[in-house]
Amino acid sequence: METLVHYGMKVNDMYDAFNRRDLNTILNSLSNDCIWEVMGQPEIPFGGIYHGRDDVKEFFGKLMDTLDMQDMTVEHILENGNVVIATGHFTALARKTNKRFSTLWSMTWEFNDNEEVVHFRDCFDTLTCARAMRSL
Repeated sequence: METLVHYGMKVNDMYDAFNRRDLNTILNSLSNDCIWEVMGQPEIPFGGIYHGRDDVKEFFGKLMDTLDMQDMTVEHILENGNVVIATGHFTALARKTNKRFSTLWSMTWEFNDNEEVVHFRDCFDTLTCARAMRSL
């Protein structure tokens, strides 16, 4: 992986926290008015735009209720000023169908002068995820 600098290290720490299921570390890194965007609404139950820490906590509840995240791997973390772009892949099991799927992802993190996340955007293969959640 790349040599990480300031904000890149913060993002990497949040991925490590996610893999430990330490959501408080992530939530405490957010500004009070953070905007958290996840693609896929309405087919993806955890998709949508969330505002602030309480909403983001709700997002993580929906995510964990919907998917069993089995592998979350970061491949690249790139930093430019206060913006970080990370890419990687994850494998998950849809809890209602027991269907396993994998997808690439790209996430954008923007920080304010207080080093808090003010904007997050998650892009992944929503069609693959939605198909895994469908009972057919």
